Amino acid sequence: MKSAADWLANAARVLALALVLALPFAGGYMFDRHVVGTALWALLCALPAAAACALGSERVREGLGRAAWPLAGFLAWMVVATVGSVYLHASLMSVLQIGSYVALIAVFASLFSDERWRRWAWIAIAAAGAIEGIIGLRDWTQTVIFQGDPSWRIFGTMYNPNVLASYLVLTIAAGAVVLAMAWRGTREQPDRPRLALIGAGFAVLIGCAALLLTASRAGLLGAMFGVIVFAAAAPTRIRARWLVIGALGLIVLMVLAPPLRNRIVSATTQSHSAVFRWYTWVGTAEMVQAKPVLGFGPGTWEHAHPQFARVGFTRMAHQTPLQVAAEAGLPALLLVLGGVTLIGRRLVRGLRSEGLPAVESAAGLAALAAIGLHNLADYTWYVPAVGLTLAAVAGLALAASRGEAATHRRHRLCWIGAAMLLVAAGAAGWGLRAQMLHAEGQAMLSRGRYQTAVPPLRRAAVLDPLDAEILGDLARAISASPLDGPQRAVPIRLQAATLNPLDAGNYLALAQLYAALGEEQSAIAAARRAVEVHPNFPRAYVVLAQLQESIGAEDKALETWRALEEVYESPVGQYQAIEDPTDISWAHAWYALGREAEREGDDDDAAQYYRRAAELTGQFARSRRNSEEILRELGTWDEAEVVEAERLEQQAERRLEQLEERDER
Repeated sequence: MKSAADWLANAARVLALALVLALPFAGGYMFDRHVVGTALWALLCALPAAAACALGSERVREGLGRAAWPLAGFLAWMVVATVGSVYLHASLMSVLQIGSYVALIAVFASLFSDERWRRWAWIAIAAAGAIEGIIGLRDWTQTVIFQGDPSWRIFGTMYNPNVLASYLVLTIAAGAVVLAMAWRGTREQPDRPRLALIGAGFAVLIGCAALLLTASRAGLLGAMFGVIVFAAAAPTRIRARWLVIGALGLIVLMVLAPPLRNRIVSATTQSHSAVFRWYTWVGTAEMVQAKPVLGFGPGTWEHAHPQFARVGFTRMAHQTPLQVAAEAGLPALLLVLGGVTLIGRRLVRGLRSEGLPAVESAAGLAALAAIGLHNLADYTWYVPAVGLTLAAVAGLALAASRGEAATHRRHRLCWIGAAMLLVAAGAAGWGLRAQMLHAEGQAMLSRGRYQTAVPPLRRAAVLDPLDAEILGDLARAISASPLDGPQRAVPIRLQAATLNPLDAGNYLALAQLYAALGEEQSAIAAARRAVEVHPNFPRAYVVLAQLQESIGAEDKALETWRALEEVYESPVGQYQAIEDPTDISWAHAWYALGREAEREGDDDDAAQYYRRAAELTGQFARSRRNSEEILRELGTWDEAEVVEAERLEQQAERRLEQLEERDER
């Protein structure tokens, strides 16, 4: 029996090592399929570990210690908060993701007390970071050579440069541990080739160079804080002059790295990003105040926040502690902070050890400090590649700090844990299949193959009936059918709106379906509902005003256009998540208000409105056309949106020409 238990423990170790190697390529995005896929992998690592513990394997050691209680409490509270969630599917996905984080930290803390296995784990994390850094450096080099743009920010296989920065911080910490291991090996056997030392050094240097080219200001601040923590905690005496030399070298590198230099310079001339974040935090704080105990439901921030938003749309709060409190309440935030505090306390005690375990403990503290500071201004913890790698680093540091801890003897708890993991893994596998079918259907929709997209989307909806996004795409595919498509799509859209009642996009789609069926009042009611659930959604105002114009309600339409102009004049319109034009809705309002000003004889105001509309739509259309090839490859190209922008630009320019001709006469 014990041989089988030991075999399961080794299997869990191998799966865990494979996971940390694959994370940059499997978990660099926050799409549901990436979250479910990486969570399933983490649960499959934890399942044999729990079974090995239940069967009495000596290789499963005491791992999390006291930190297990607040972490388990945090996960349990997330489950409780799910009961009152505004969107159940998003909450279940979030619980699955957080559960995978907790499971993986437990795996590394419990199964990697053996130094040999721990060494391979550190090497795997550092190697994955080096590969990711090489990919980023390659992309930057190609951009400089072929486009002549040295200011381009790298993001490798990650969601954006900030996420890559967070990930690199963790792998650099792992590289520092590998470097210390190689240095010890060199001192113990001076005649051996220094290949390991050279390789570890290059891994750290590649990670640092790539980190600078991400130009992530918050990421760099987090990295600097992590370096300070590591230097203060590591069991080595670093002379002051080396710290000064290192600081000066970092400043030189910052000046030489064009992306970061440009970001630092731009920070002195504009505060766009900072102001946007500040308003987002204010809205999130209001969410916490509205539901301080259970929040709006794990994973529901992007759905609930529009009711409180002060600025334009963003998917995340750009501050993890606030987002945790808004989604699951203040008790959840206190529990996770309690867990991190106990982990940090254990790692501080691990600094008393001699040799490598103390270095590993220092690396764990540095990683927690760096990611913690970065997530005060960002959301990288929610990206699986970052969250799971952080769990691995913290778990390895805990395993090193506890040394040869006692073997688990709580067989009953292990059996219960194994059963829960089996159920969770089964649900994750089921959900992953649904998400893969959904991705298949989305790919067909992006190519205009609506009829062939219906079968995979139907199967996905059967597998995951709680996912409103799947139902929305299914309704979109069916609505294109010549055989009563809009009629058949309406009940599916209504079902999606029931599952996620705060999604304005569903109501706008309903409005368009009702309009196609000639039900004008139902269409207007649906558009009004979109404005109600998302008061700062420009497209909702456009659809509502156009529907009002279609039934001859010109006065009400004008009120809607003016309301949209007021939204633009507020921080919503002035501070967007991305400075480049991403929405032409404002141009619709300006064109309509320009026509009204022209009817009233105010040609100056009319010309100003037309000019603003033409400039915005022209910039948007040209930007999209220049990126058409890339957007098509990503499946996000929208030809109709670009054509609409070009048409509106032409109309606005034609009106301007008519005004100029009138003035000349």
